[in-house]
Amino acid sequence: MKKTLIIALLALVAGVAQAKKKVEIPLLTNYPSADMNTLPLHGGDVLIKGRIVAGDSANFKQYDGQIYALMRNYMVDTERPELFDVKEDGTFMLNLYVPFPMFVLVVPLEDIYACPGDTVELTVDFTKLRSDDGVIVDGTGLSGEVSKLAHKMFRKYCNFSEEYIKRSEYAEQVELTPDSTLAWKDKQVACLDDMVRKMNAGLPELEGCSPMASDIIRTHIVAEYMSNICDCIETDDAWKLLKEEDFWQKFFNFVAPREQYLMDNPLLMISTDWAFFNQTETYLLGLKFMNMEEKAALDMLHEKLGLSHTDFTIQVCMVRFLSAIYKYLAAQPNVVEEMVARKLPFVTHPHVARQAVLAYHKHILDNEVKAVGEEPKTKADSIFQRIIEPYKGNVLLVDFWEMRCGPCRDKMLNMRDEVEANKDKPVKYLYITDDSERMCRHFLEPNNIKGEHIFITKSEWGYMQEKFQCSSIPHIELFDKNGKQRKNTTIEELLKE
Repeated sequence: MKKTLIIALLALVAGVAQAKKKVEIPLLTNYPSADMNTLPLHGGDVLIKGRIVAGDSANFKQYDGQIYALMRNYMVDTERPELFDVKEDGTFMLNLYVPFPMFVLVVPLEDIYACPGDTVELTVDFTKLRSDDGVIVDGTGLSGEVSKLAHKMFRKYCNFSEEYIKRSEYAEQVELTPDSTLAWKDKQVACLDDMVRKMNAGLPELEGCSPMASDIIRTHIVAEYMSNICDCIETDDAWKLLKEEDFWQKFFNFVAPREQYLMDNPLLMISTDWAFFNQTETYLLGLKFMNMEEKAALDMLHEKLGLSHTDFTIQVCMVRFLSAIYKYLAAQPNVVEEMVARKLPFVTHPHVARQAVLAYHKHILDNEVKAVGEEPKTKADSIFQRIIEPYKGNVLLVDFWEMRCGPCRDKMLNMRDEVEANKDKPVKYLYITDDSERMCRHFLEPNNIKGEHIFITKSEWGYMQEKFQCSSIPHIELFDKNGKQRKNTTIEELLKE
């Protein structure tokens, strides 16, 4: 009996030890390695310059309007494309203002790191654009150091595309359950922990780089793993399950033990990208902040997930939520003011609060009535004035679209009745695309898409993207009979003026 009891106790001790071993969670060591008091959180200009390499007979001006920098302010969920002016000799240059150091996508090339006061240099060989040596990045300061490291490191350590495709294909073939989604999530969390262990052991690519560059790269990597974990929601079509508190709690139970680098971490401001904050806001916090008072939502996050009320990421997501309010409730200024008054007191991090105030100020300015000047001031203005000149005196709905864009085609199909109903009124529907007329004909004609169809060049399309900040499509703008660009109104209201 005594021997049996001893064996049982030993088995119990072994089981407890094994359980402890299973829940061991690695945290980033020597992190942050840089002095956080020197964290560069200010805004300013970054000089991005480069040159195109192509065949001897290449006409470099053909790339004019096709190369632009997409600056995404993921703190307030806005984006702005800035066009490069490509010269006759294939060189291009742009002074880009960034609100804080961040990764910027140079389309159609790759991400660069942009820190105010630095210079980033790109050499683009369009004959090798699909290969690793198609784009060569150099530069000064933190921008040059991080940009040179980032592309190859992220491809090596954060390439989840094949895994995502496999999971999507599997989800189409098998009826997934909440338990299978949670099991898949746990597998991805284990991959995150393995990556943290690798970083703690030392990534060879980071040897000799500055502490701040090392912190930025490591922060970006763990944020990419967080995004990969959240991709389970999309691949498994588990959106509705998040409304169930038990599933939501089980899915995000991995966050609090890794709060050090995933949540309460100001380095995320200068190291991650739009996807990280977008997914965190949408999946982890969105439903809570949409349906609950702020204090109650924060209390619930603390009670159910163990997260601090003052986590940096939570504060950013509150500011992003306000940006969505600006976009969708712009015509209800009283509601917007009420939401701002409710949420801002909970934004205590000074740099996040500053971004919140700047975003609100911009919202107020953006919703004032703006006019297209009588005299064009830029090349983009000249191009647009030429496009709308034949339709003066009409209310204009301008729709930017492309054949590859499914939502664009759906919108045009859904607007057919409206276009027909207004055919005898002083209103014109301008559908503008950079696709060829021949390419569009097989869609427009059989579907009886009426309106004014305007086909512009790739270069002109680039200038329109810059002018109207339409990096995503479909993108619609309204103009009154005097050619003034109007916001927060309808065609019916403009026709009555």
